[in-house]
Amino acid sequence: MGSKLLVYLLFCAFVCVSKGKPLGDELQSVSQTLHTYLDSLPKGISIDDFATCTSCKIVADLLIAERKLGMTNEQLVKEADFVCTLLKIESATICEGIIRPNVDVFAYMIDNTKDISGKRICGLILPEKDCDSEHYDWSIDVPEGNTVDKPKATGTNPYNVLHISDIHYDPRYTPGKTTQCGAPLCCQDDQDDGSEEGTSCGYWAEYISADTPIQTVEEAFKQMATHEFDFVYYTGDTIRHRVWSTSTENNTKEIITITDLFKKYFKVPVFTALGNHEPHPVNTWSSEGVDDPSVSTQWLFNLIAEEWGEWLPEEAKATLLKGGFYTVSPKKSLRIVVLNNNVCYNENWWLINDSKDPYGQLAWLVEVLLEAEKMKENVHLLMHMPTGTGSCLASWSREYRRILSRFANTVAGHFTGHSHKDEMWVYYDSTDSSKPISVGWNGASLNSDKSNPSYKLYHIDGETYDVLDFEEWTFNLTQANLDPTKDVEWYKLYSFKEAYGVDSLEPSAVDDLLVKMTKDHSLIQKYYNYKFRNSDYAVKEGCDESCEKTLLCNMVSTMNGDTTRCEELKQLYDGNQ
Repeated sequence: MGSKLLVYLLFCAFVCVSKGKPLGDELQSVSQTLHTYLDSLPKGISIDDFATCTSCKIVADLLIAERKLGMTNEQLVKEADFVCTLLKIESATICEGIIRPNVDVFAYMIDNTKDISGKRICGLILPEKDCDSEHYDWSIDVPEGNTVDKPKATGTNPYNVLHISDIHYDPRYTPGKTTQCGAPLCCQDDQDDGSEEGTSCGYWAEYISADTPIQTVEEAFKQMATHEFDFVYYTGDTIRHRVWSTSTENNTKEIITITDLFKKYFKVPVFTALGNHEPHPVNTWSSEGVDDPSVSTQWLFNLIAEEWGEWLPEEAKATLLKGGFYTVSPKKSLRIVVLNNNVCYNENWWLINDSKDPYGQLAWLVEVLLEAEKMKENVHLLMHMPTGTGSCLASWSREYRRILSRFANTVAGHFTGHSHKDEMWVYYDSTDSSKPISVGWNGASLNSDKSNPSYKLYHIDGETYDVLDFEEWTFNLTQANLDPTKDVEWYKLYSFKEAYGVDSLEPSAVDDLLVKMTKDHSLIQKYYNYKFRNSDYAVKEGCDESCEKTLLCNMVSTMNGDTTRCEELKQLYDGNQ
């Protein structure tokens, strides 16, 4: 339930009017505008058609007016519940479980943001419509100058880094429950048993509508511990997708459970980024200065500062407590910077309140990279969300790419999560789309979303800290579920250099690989299979020509709205048919 659902739920204001509630003058005026607009629409128009700037702003203004005229949180919840169930978006239980905490956030913003408007709300939830470019278009200061010269990696004193992402631990996962539950997440202990062949949840997990049971997390951690590595990079999303029953209490327990497993199995530092599922409600990161505990995210920052404390120096905790981001230097000439870039997510409703560089994080990143450049340090960047998926605020992704362009040779590695897939993204210079400057490596995931659970092991140059190569490890979920009494058969899926026949993983070499893919489509098919870790689900689905072009475009989409390199690769692809 995301931005489109919010558009649906804004109908609660109109439903309130339709049910004949008495209205104040201001509300009556907005209501009349809404009715006039609705009357002008073609007959049979759908809700999706209704989700335009004009209609969205009218309804959102009506909601704001109702709140200012005294509508309580409980009344807002009841009306939104009514609309959610009327439209059969979800069951009544799921509707209320998601709506209630989000109503608290919106009510707080309406009560405490002087210039809040329907225009601003719709500018966030309908970014493709450009409803409010003024509030969401901003920039930060990036100092001029050229990125420093850097020697090429030679493989000197290499070491390994383990990369884990998107565990989505589900304490309520129950083998034997149905995979066809009709809810956003199945295999839950309070759902029906699987009644037909092929509809029962397996012991280890399922490809569809399921998260990760504790036995799969522990099995994976035991397997990972058989490798040698100096650090662990964890790029977030500990919490399950049962978003209708999250709470600060439940999320706290689950974060502590997984953190304890990190400490049990790994005797090296674990550098962790927050995922968008960690807060309650999901995706929401309260603005600075919000001290109301019913909506503030401070509980989460306090928790991770305590739980991750043994891996971090005291000076890292100031920014961790401020906004969930920090920097450490665990090796000579290496600096690790962990960002909380979930704040750029267009389902983070607090951007309506304040969208410009939340927590001052990007401005802080510039200062950290300037100091790293001065000290001749090499930087690894960790964050949960890839920046070009379309879900990250355009201004945030644009400014982030400007920063990467300025410090291209200072940033030696770039590690993300969120997509649950084995993917990569090539970043290009902000002023020259032909110049590759960085590669973002996704950690795949333990979560089995259409994919086999997996992890990655990077081989890192001990002088330049560039990624020399990586291996991905996985197991076949279908096979493992056939007989849970047998040992899980983990295997190395591939090494990047061997699989693609490249000499290095430098940005220019990966860009050359993409050009090669436009001619040799078997390489794109290989990428597709690796993306889903050779899962039975993905192999069955296959990847046609349209799919291949989409994969190429996704690999070069790092800034929301910029399709320059995508179009170039598609032209090359079409020219090689």
